[in-house]
Amino acid sequence: MAEDKNNETRSPVDETGLPPTPKLPDAIQDLPEDKRQEVIQYFRHIIRVEQTTGHMPPPGMLAAYSPEVERIIVDEFAQHGQHRRTAEVKVIDASIQRERRGMWFGFVLAFTLLICGTAIILSGYSAEGLGVIAADAAVLAVVYVVDRRSREG
Repeated sequence: MAEDKNNETRSPVDETGLPPTPKLPDAIQDLPEDKRQEVIQYFRHIIRVEQTTGHMPPPGMLAAYSPEVERIIVDEFAQHGQHRRTAEVKVIDASIQRERRGMWFGFVLAFTLLICGTAIILSGYSAEGLGVIAADAAVLAVVYVVDRRSREG
């Protein structure tokens, strides 16, 4: 069975980007203008929309709960915040340790290649020893430049 393309669901938004003003119910529409405005103002006063973001409700909403529930909500919020901060500290510490370990590994490797290059030169193979030392210096320079660019960008 083919669907009718004229029955597409449309968003309840007009050309201005705002939802259209709803039609007043007949009971309110039949009231005199001053009474109608009074009823509308009354409903605007008692109808309130609250939107919260995050884990902690606003104070007015929190006060609606019993003291026990209120205390549980606040304690959970505090525990969640503490857990998040602890996890962030652990991630930062692990990152620092990883960088420190990498620097020590690079130092040991570069120093070992420098010693090997010197030993090769002392064995009578000066071109090969200089090649090892030059390659070591080039790799250190490339690592420095790449690290510098990754931190800037």
